[in-house]
Amino acid sequence: MNFVIMVICFVLLWVLRKRTKIPWWVRAALAFIGGSCLANTGVGIWLADRLREISNSLVDQGPVLVGGIALVVAVIVVYDIAVDRKADTPAKVGLILLPVLFLAAVGPLAGAGVGLSDAIADMGTNSLGKLIGG
Repeated sequence: MNFVIMVICFVLLWVLRKRTKIPWWVRAALAFIGGSCLANTGVGIWLADRLREISNSLVDQGPVLVGGIALVVAVIVVYDIAVDRKADTPAKVGLILLPVLFLAAVGPLAGAGVGLSDAIADMGTNSLGKLIGG
């Protein structure tokens, strides 16, 4: 079910890319829900494992490096949205990648991020299930 919601979110982001009347928070929400569902699929787990392997080959504490990258990406996303109140391409890409980075990292930021992305993915799954009557 997470894969279906991920595809729906990414298709909606692609369809809405040229529309100007859509509020910024709709694009941001679609990107984060799609990224959270991506992290809960086999592809997201595979991607997180590859990120962890790459970071382990670079430094001894690889997952800590990924956690630092996740923190930097989160700050960039918040700053980008706060400056112009628009979900630009860097903000959308960051919102899509953050759940995968949280999954690959360790530490308190990773635990909180994984909990948040799991809750968002479960919300999307439950909402779609209620819409289709399941």
